[in-house]
Amino acid sequence: MRSPVFTLTLPDATPSNNELKNMHYRVYKKLREQWRTWVLEQLGGLLPAVPIQLSAIEIERHSAGLLDWDNAYGGLKPLLDCLVCASERNPDGLGLIRDDNPRNMPSAPVVTQLPAKRGQGRTVVRIYELKSA
Repeated sequence: MRSPVFTLTLPDATPSNNELKNMHYRVYKKLREQWRTWVLEQLGGLLPAVPIQLSAIEIERHSAGLLDWDNAYGGLKPLLDCLVCASERNPDGLGLIRDDNPRNMPSAPVVTQLPAKRGQGRTVVRIYELKSA
């Protein structure tokens, strides 16, 4: 694969799917807004002119506790919602990638979980542009 178009280092580990399932909708909305803010800060406040149409994503989840895979993948939703184009259903999208559906992202994000000391969690996101077939 080539060099990433975007590399983002965000100051917390993505939540678990269990955390998200038990959140009140207002708390979840604030969580999504927080991830959006962190992504926007990493972009220096500048949004891309055109989203990547066909993408691949690698995610490093650094955390004091490692999750089982369904929990790890389910917890990506607030982050992925910030990377896609905004829509009526998802106003938090920043338009780095067109969408996270299989037409625009043929493979699920590659997630690696790495240990971190308590309180030093982070998420590193690398977004690649794929060439159409």
